[in-house]
Amino acid sequence: MKFTQKRLTVGKEKKLEKVYYRILVGLMILGILYYLFLEPKSIGHDNRYFIYIFLLPTILGLFILAVCRRQFLMNKFSTNRGVTLWIFLTIFYLIQGSFFSYLSLGQIAKISWDILNNRVAKQNVEEVFDCKITKFWAGKYSRNIDFIFKDHHNKFDVQYTTIEEYLHTSPEEYYLKITARKGIWDYYLVESWIIYKKTN
Repeated sequence: MKFTQKRLTVGKEKKLEKVYYRILVGLMILGILYYLFLEPKSIGHDNRYFIYIFLLPTILGLFILAVCRRQFLMNKFSTNRGVTLWIFLTIFYLIQGSFFSYLSLGQIAKISWDILNNRVAKQNVEEVFDCKITKFWAGKYSRNIDFIFKDHHNKFDVQYTTIEEYLHTSPEEYYLKITARKGIWDYYLVESWIIYKKTN
């Protein structure tokens, strides 16, 4: 009887694992599509963003996931009593849970914040900023312009053709002129930007 019950429990856990895996893949695809086609371009830095939009939703999602999977976790930790394995499982499930949590609640929080930030910014006037460029970068998987905005590093992801002519020049010779509108906290919605050479 116990053996049959154990087999049913294992089978149920495997089905749940498949469900979580499918949800995770779906969330990853959603995140990629949003990043590529829908995410507004914004710049800025504020610790409140890290706390309220990234950290708290991720922790809340991790807690909810732990409650939903408490029986599964209890079974795993009760059958593996070695300290080394216990530590490994703790780290593994924390990383796995945090990743899943960020892609779910964290992603919802970010998209919601982007929408609200966009609405607030559209109500404000345009401002123009001349930003110091620190690097033009073209790697195998990313191409970007690194620059300083309000004493913090920011970057724009760009096409290779956008920065091709600047790759073998000194970034100190150029400025990035950004037209943007102030949104929530110290973040700005970018309307347009151009690279221009410094004049003596």
